[in-house]
Amino acid sequence: MISTLQKLLLALTSVLFVADLVQSVFYIREADRREGGDHMSHRTYYICLSAFFGAMVFALLSPSLPLMWVAVELTTLVSAPLIAYHRSRGALEAMWKYLLICSIGIGLALFGTMLVMHAVELQEKGVAEGCRMWFKVGFVFILAGYGTKTGLAPFHTWLPDAHSEAPAPVSALLSGALLNCSFFAIARFREIMPAEIAGFCDAAMIFFGIISVAVAAIFMVRQTDFKRLLAYSSVEHMGLIVILFALFMRTPADPGRGVLISCGEIVGDAVLGLALLAHIVFHSLTKTMLFQTAGNLLLAFGTRAIASVQGLGVSMKGHSALWIVGVLFICGMPPSVLFASELGLVVSAPFWMSVLVLALLFVVFAAMMKVALAMTMGTPVTKPEPVPGKMLIVPFTLLAILVASGVLACICISIPGAWHN
Repeated sequence: MISTLQKLLLALTSVLFVADLVQSVFYIREADRREGGDHMSHRTYYICLSAFFGAMVFALLSPSLPLMWVAVELTTLVSAPLIAYHRSRGALEAMWKYLLICSIGIGLALFGTMLVMHAVELQEKGVAEGCRMWFKVGFVFILAGYGTKTGLAPFHTWLPDAHSEAPAPVSALLSGALLNCSFFAIARFREIMPAEIAGFCDAAMIFFGIISVAVAAIFMVRQTDFKRLLAYSSVEHMGLIVILFALFMRTPADPGRGVLISCGEIVGDAVLGLALLAHIVFHSLTKTMLFQTAGNLLLAFGTRAIASVQGLGVSMKGHSALWIVGVLFICGMPPSVLFASELGLVVSAPFWMSVLVLALLFVVFAAMMKVALAMTMGTPVTKPEPVPGKMLIVPFTLLAILVASGVLACICISIPGAWHN
């Protein structure tokens, strides 16, 4: 499973980097013209953006756990300047908050890595009782440390500020790619945990996953900033991804339940495996499209305040379509592929967990749709300055991919036995 996940994330990160690089070419010059003030040079911006991509690829390809830790820390260092692109007070505060909190998290991850490596050494020496304790303690530090970069609550506090203050293409790359790379680090450690503590590890991931969805739902209910709303949506979806992964890992392999074609081997419950991979990919694509659209709206209205962005259906019809469809898709409404992945979670989870997750998802849906309808319907309260049509190319391309994939997923779900061999 880890090999499949690694290949998937490498391809996905590359696609997202190209999409955000193209959008940056359109966005950055227009943002400088409209927002003015001091900002990073374009040359430095593209160097940092390319280094950010390279650091994420390094993290995914690292052959050892200590080297992976170095790579994840490198992603923090090279992406921090991008958050403070505009060098405003809010952007600088967000950058330092990002550096401080993520550095604490990566420090915890380093300590966890040392404990796990010590446990592996004890295991090789045959000290079974002692190594189990060190594996447990090590995994707790790993989950807290890398969970900080993954955006899991309550370690997520850097995320809303960084995502809202960074330029839109950077926000998209942070949400769509960086969070996945950090999750991959947790997945690698979970893979090497001995069977005796697997239940403990999975229970811990489920706990923090549910807490993340709950915290995101609470903060989304009365959100007044549409970019921060998308940031909390990332917290929610990373929680769902961690829950899916934990359920998948604790499901014993069953030859009768199907094969994940991408890795060519039986890896447990095919429904959960496919749901996990689909959720990772289509959350990243949908959130990239939404952040790019949000960036365009910020340039048009000059504000992130939801109350000031009204009547998009009248003033900016193309962006209105992108926004309302994107919000519906990120909430898992058919034909979104996220509907299929969330359905896979609900039908595979224990009854109590399914009920709780469904209740939280309903709160998230209500909060996001309230904002989406308020922004797209009614009469504009301020007149937006139109953005160039070329800035819609990448978001509409992503939307076309999402719609086509969603229709195909819904057709597959409706065919009996489509989830199995």
